Order: sequence, then structure tokens, then C-alpha cells
Amino acid sequence: MKKINIISLLVAVFLLSGYKTIQNTTSLEVNNNKSAIQEADFGIITKRSFVDVKTTMDRLEKIISKKEGIRVFIRINHAENSRNTGAENVGDSELIIFGNPKVGLKMLSKDPRAGLDLPLKILAYEGKDGKVYISYRDVSYYGKIYNLEGCKAQDKMSAAINKLSDIITKSPKDFKIFLEQAKAKAKD
Repeated sequence: MKKINIISLLVAVFLLSGYKTIQNTTSLEVNNNKSAIQEADFGIITKRSFVDVKTTMDRLEKIISKKEGIRVFIRINHAENSRNTGAENVGDSELIIFGNPKVGLKMLSKDPRAGLDLPLKILAYEGKDGKVYISYRDVSYYGKIYNLEGCKAQDKMSAAINKLSDIITKSPKDFKIFLEQAKAKAKD
């Protein structure tokens, strides 16, 4: 009987010491994931829009529809969806997911995990201060998250989304000037 109790005790001690090691490993993994989550916050660019959420996103959708190879995959009205669930006092918020599958494929072939950030996304929302902002992850930051060494598409996409975000956030007067200049270039 004593041998069984001693063996049981030894097994219990062994299992508990193993459990503590597993617990510590899990704790480390969680801490490492927290770091990854915090690092993932970097690369987000936020800009003020000088028009409302709907106008900002209408501009984005209109510009994308005129570009060959680029398409809007979905437009999500977060505020409307929230209000439909009974939420009150929800500020306007819309997300457009868009991209060029041929260009995205270049990054996906380098690292399939880039699909977490592809297609591209721009969020327009009303801030707590009542102003409208857009946020998106800068494509140039993808190289810090994914293995995209030598992928030239990343730089081109970064420049394109940065330029696009500048255009859709313009004041009505500046946007009108932009449209007039674009029409003049198209005639040339």
C-alpha cells in the first residue's frame, strides 16, 4: 500500500511540475502574442477627412470603379449594422474592402499570411470629437509582418493607397479642383 501511495505521490509531483512548465510555456506564448498584437497596431495611418463618412467612402468607391483591374469587394456600414442590433449613439463608420487581385497575388505568393491584410481596407469613421477620419494599414508596413522580401508590388500598393487616401479626404473645394485637373489630364 505504501509503495502505491509513494508512486502516486511521485506521479502527482511529476505531473504537477510538468503542468507548471506547460502553464509557463502557455503564459509565454500569450505574452508573445500580446507583443505581436501590440506591434500589429503599428503601420496604421489615420487622416482627417474634410467631408462626412458617406461622402468620403462614395469618393473612394467612385475612384476605384474608374481604375482598371481594381474593384470594390464589399462596403460595410458598421454604424447601420450596429443600429440594427439596437445600439444607440453609434457614430458613422464604413469600411470598404478593395483591391487588384493580380497585384495582391504577387504578395500572397511570397507569403500567404499577407491574406490577413489583403485585399486592402479603408475605414472611415466619426471620431469621439465629431470629426471624420480614415484609417488603413500602410502596405509598406506589411514587410515588417510578412516575408515579402523583393516584392515590388508592396511599394506600389503603398504609394497608391496613400495617394488615394489623400484624394478622398479633401475638402469639397479641393476635391472639385482635383476632379477638374483629372478631367484636363484625361483630355490630353
